[in-house]
Amino acid sequence: MTGMQVGDQTIRYDRKATAAIYASLKGGWAEDCRCVGCRNLMAQRDVIYPPAFRELLDRLGIDPSKEGEAVADGPLTNGLHHYGGWFFFVGEMVTAGEGISEVSDSPYFGYFFTRGGPCPKEFHGGPHLGIEFTAHLKWILNEPWDSDLRVAGAPRPPKRPV
Repeated sequence: MTGMQVGDQTIRYDRKATAAIYASLKGGWAEDCRCVGCRNLMAQRDVIYPPAFRELLDRLGIDPSKEGEAVADGPLTNGLHHYGGWFFFVGEMVTAGEGISEVSDSPYFGYFFTRGGPCPKEFHGGPHLGIEFTAHLKWILNEPWDSDLRVAGAPRPPKRPV
């Protein structure tokens, strides 16, 4: 495993093992869920993750189009919408730290490494960590954020063990 320090957190990770797991996944949480919040995230996925965060995901072997889970919490007073979510990777925590790392090229995006979160079954059976992110996103769909309409025939998200 390779070591890395981000902010006050230190981790070890296995890029090759993580990339192999992501290559085996058909899609991410949002594709399985298809709720209005997840569809809003998918519609702008190429722009919501700042370049510095995308570089970190790539370094860890994570596909940025395959979140382990995403949560849309609704509108904020600044007109944006609060989102949170997780990506997972093969790794272990060395120093847990206490702070959220903020990405300098995006004032409304932060993340931290965590041992918790709704980890997909593909990462069970070995050392794994998550990157929990928080973001403020635009609402770009033509339907209200609270409509929670599902696409006809879309499957419900799979139950993910905690």
